[in-house]
Order: sequence, then structure tokens, then C-alpha cells
Amino acid sequence: MFGLYMLAVYLGIAIIAAGFVALLVVALAVGLVTHPIRTLALVFHKLAALAAGLTLMLALIAWFWTDHSKSDFVPCFWGSIGVIVASILIRMLAEWILERPTRAERRAMKRAAAPTFDSRL
Repeated sequence: MFGLYMLAVYLGIAIIAAGFVALLVVALAVGLVTHPIRTLALVFHKLAALAAGLTLMLALIAWFWTDHSKSDFVPCFWGSIGVIVASILIRMLAEWILERPTRAERRAMKRAAAPTFDSRL
């Protein structure tokens, strides 16, 4: 009885997760068609954050749980620091791309700033 209940719970969780992944794929596909550069910048923004977070955990593991006199400590630790720095740089570039106005927004700003004809003069 309990096994059947757990199977139903796991099946429900799997269906919800599959629906969420399907929505993400559709959103990514629509984003790539409509705004490819901004969508790729958003993907790199998220992946760089994930890589930096996981690498920070690896750096902490390398610092606290390994022997500092072993030869593999230094490359592992400094490699982790390098990945974190690279992730920060990638996030900065992606943030710049995401915050930059689009071509349509620049055109609208130019139109709004253009002088208009006033018939009262």
C-alpha cells in the first residue's frame, strides 16, 4: 500500500518536473527566435552564476578537507579561484548586454528626442 502511494508521488513529481522543463525549452526556443543575443546572454548569465557557486564549494572543500602539503592542492585551489573570476567576468559582460537598450528602444528614444514642429510659432 505504501509503495503504491510513493510511486504515485514520484510519478506526480516527475510529471511536474517534465512540464517545467518543457516550458523552459519552449521559452528558450521562443527567446532564441525573437531575441537571440539577449537570450544567449541570459543563459550565460545563469550558467556563470551556477559555475561560480559550484566552484566556490569546490574551493572550500579543497581548502578545508585536503592536505595542503599534497601536490594536487595548489592546482585545484587556484583553478577554482580562476573559474570564479572568469564567471564574474562572464556575468559582467552578460549583464552589460542585458542592460543595454535594444535597437527598437534606441530608435524610440531618438524619435522622442527629435524636435517637433510647433504651429503656434
